[in-house]
Amino acid sequence: MDAEGGTASTDAEGGTAGEAGVTAHRQLIDLTSRPSTLAYLREAWRRREFAIVVPAQDLRAQNMDTTLGQLWHLVNPALLVGVYFLIFGVIIDTRRGVDNFLGFLIIGVVLFHLTQRVTLEAAGAISQNLGLIRSIQFPRILLPAASVNGQTAAFVPALALALLAMLATGELPTLRWLVLPAVLVAQFAFNFGTALLVARVGTTMPDLRQILPHLFRLLFYGSGVIFSVDAFVQHAAWRRAFALNPIYDVITCARWCLLGEPADVWAVAGLVLWCLVMPTVGFVVFHRSEQRLGA
Repeated sequence: MDAEGGTASTDAEGGTAGEAGVTAHRQLIDLTSRPSTLAYLREAWRRREFAIVVPAQDLRAQNMDTTLGQLWHLVNPALLVGVYFLIFGVIIDTRRGVDNFLGFLIIGVVLFHLTQRVTLEAAGAISQNLGLIRSIQFPRILLPAASVNGQTAAFVPALALALLAMLATGELPTLRWLVLPAVLVAQFAFNFGTALLVARVGTTMPDLRQILPHLFRLLFYGSGVIFSVDAFVQHAAWRRAFALNPIYDVITCARWCLLGEPADVWAVAGLVLWCLVMPTVGFVVFHRSEQRLGA
């Protein structure tokens, strides 16, 4: 009986040691801890399809119940430009100092509304996806990223329309047109940083979505969308102050590319600075509060 007891004891000890070994290899992971920046970016890149496929499906589903369907992505910017041209180009006549006012207006309207639409959608990116956030563990940066990707994809038809309008109004392609992709990349980077910030602020300030349209209405008139700042603003210091507005910098540089309109060094420097600083600040603010978003 002692031998049997000894064998049983040995088996028990062996079993206990084996279980301890298995447990050691199966350590629990604290899902509430914040991952390192590099690990977080790797995980976001691994799941990048979410930020591409979801906005693509949303874009495809938009306007499906309308007669024109996806053509509204072309019709909407065309109608906006038509309304602004009638009011500001014909009735009020803000064409002073601009040779091709229609092309001037198209560039301003299309690029301004891209940033506006990205920001407004990103403001609700977290609050509108609480069910998804609370049921699945994933990098939440993908939600504002999806907003940026979706609105940028919707912007492509308007960009194509703008380029055709440049040709139709007598503008011929020059080497400056080759710089336009760099300007658009800079705007994308700025939009992404802005989306991260407003997505973070929108979780603690639900009224942000009601405030933003009024802020953009003010920005619209402060970005030179419908008038030439050089022609209407005489004081040099005030003209330089416009370069603090990132949307003005984007529009001014794009007009230089397509129309040959003047773009001083302040606007160029402002665009470069904003496209570097905004994504960095937006990511830091968003990542630090990652685990609290939607909790």
